[in-house]
Order: sequence, then C-alpha cells, then structure tokens
Amino acid sequence: MFSFLVALTMFLTFSPAKPEMKIADFRPIHRSSLPLAAMAPVQPGPVKKDPNRLGVETTANSAFVADWRTGAVLFEKDADTPRPIASITKLMTSLVVLGGNPNWDKEVEVLPNDEPPGGVAYLIPGEIVTVRDLFNLSMVASSNGATVALARSTGLSPEDFAKKMNETAASLGMTEASFVEPVGLNSDDAASARDVSRLVRAALSHQEIHDAVVQKEYRLVTKSGSRRTVRSTDELLGSFLDKPPYAFLGGKTGFIDEAGYCFGAAAQNADGNGVVAVVLGANTKELRFKEVKSLMFWAFDAYHWPARLASAQ
Repeated sequence: MFSFLVALTMFLTFSPAKPEMKIADFRPIHRSSLPLAAMAPVQPGPVKKDPNRLGVETTANSAFVADWRTGAVLFEKDADTPRPIASITKLMTSLVVLGGNPNWDKEVEVLPNDEPPGGVAYLIPGEIVTVRDLFNLSMVASSNGATVALARSTGLSPEDFAKKMNETAASLGMTEASFVEPVGLNSDDAASARDVSRLVRAALSHQEIHDAVVQKEYRLVTKSGSRRTVRSTDELLGSFLDKPPYAFLGGKTGFIDEAGYCFGAAAQNADGNGVVAVVLGANTKELRFKEVKSLMFWAFDAYHWPARLASAQ
C-alpha cells in the first residue's frame, strides 16, 4: 500500500502540466458488450505497475500515449515537435462540420475542382450525394475529394473554414497545431503527437465520428442510382484490439511524403479503461499500425487504473 501511495504521489506531482480540459468532453464510448458506467466517474490517473518499465521502442519520429479519461501521459517520444499530420487533419475537419450542426440529408453536387491531384477519386464531377455520404467517405476511405466537398457544404469560405479549424484546435489545447486546408495534403497542416492525441480524444467522443471510423466499409448510392463501396484505411479494425477483452474506439490514418506514415487511435479494455496512441512519421504503412498496437498493448499491461469513485451527487 505504501509503495502504491508513493507511486501515485510521484505520478501526480511530476506529470507535465496540461491546458484545462473537461473530462466530460472525453468520456469513452462503450460498446454494448462492455459494462456501462452508471454515473460520471471521478478517477485519478493510471499508475505504472513497475517504474522500471521504459516503454516500447518505436521507429516513428514522434509517439505519444495518453489515458483516455484524464489525458495523463503514459509514454512519449519527441511528443511536442509539430509535424505534418496528413489526413489525420480530416478529424479536425469533421469537428468543424459537426460544430455547424449539419443537415445530413442535404444534397451536394460534386464539382470538378473538388478532387485534389493525386489520391483515389471516389466521386465523379456532376454526381449528387448527401452530406452524410461525404462525411463517411472522408472518415472511412479518407477521400480527399469528399472532404473538400464536405467542407464546402458548410457554406464557409476556404479561409473561414481554416480559421474555424484553428479556433477548434486552440479550444482543445493543441498548442503546436496549425491548419490551412481541410484535407491534409498541405504540409502546413501540422501538429505535435501530443496535440493529435487531444484531437483523437475529442473527435472519437462524438458518436457520429466514432460510428463512421469503426466501419470496415461504406456503401453509397448517388442520386442518379450509381452504387459503390469503399473500404477503410484503418487496418486495426478486426485486429486483436477490436475483439474482447478489448474494444477498438476508432482511429485515423495519414500519409504524404513530408509526413511519413501517421496514425492516431484509441481502444479500451474490459474494465472500461481507455488509451489513445499516436505515431507520426513511421517509415511504412505496416509499421504505423504495428507500433500503435504495441504501444496500446504495452500501456494496458504496464499501467494500473485505480478503482473509480462515484462522483458526488
């Protein structure tokens, strides 16, 4: 007991200061197979079982693991250097869209200049699809054209949309983040690994984003009746983290040459304890998934979550 109290005291004393965040804004999404909390918990940060456990060796330029509920740091590697985050940017785009209370059934015509050069074109100019389709294409297949059209559907100019992105980032305490466009193809869409963990926590706390990113595929029908199916870019769907005793809460991939392979995701164990893991600048697509899986497994194994206390009524 004494060693536990000492470890807990040291953890709370030396954890780096973070901007104020409302825990209620980052309450984990429980799968139906997992026990639901009866009321909002009051919980101290997790404590490492063995202080000598150093973590997982990663090849990514930056890596970061945080507790879902409290944001407490569980592992970090060059976590505060801003780096291009590629299509992880689309999570911020989704938050801005949700902030505008979108009409999911609103019809949007795909324009010729919606699709940036490069990437897979999932939509054809002249097609009419709903905002719901654009949102899911952006989150599931990381469609660049759908993301541009989704941002346009808000009625905001490109400059005003980017301003909203940066305002949202500031409200989340993303101190090293900056955004210039909604897709992530511009290397000036950048953030630190610590920032991305905040973005992932905020985004996945929205049911609409969570429901989108845990889909292995999405099927859409255009107004003209054209049908197509797109598959997720997230290879952790169906992995061991997506099966009992774990529940995968979703994630977002990203890649451009300047960023390398990036990935941010969250999962929780059977006790409802969640972690968020981020890698930026991995060398290969396979390594970004492998390193996030390793970081999550290590965090669940290396840390102990003190028993939750019911909040005062």
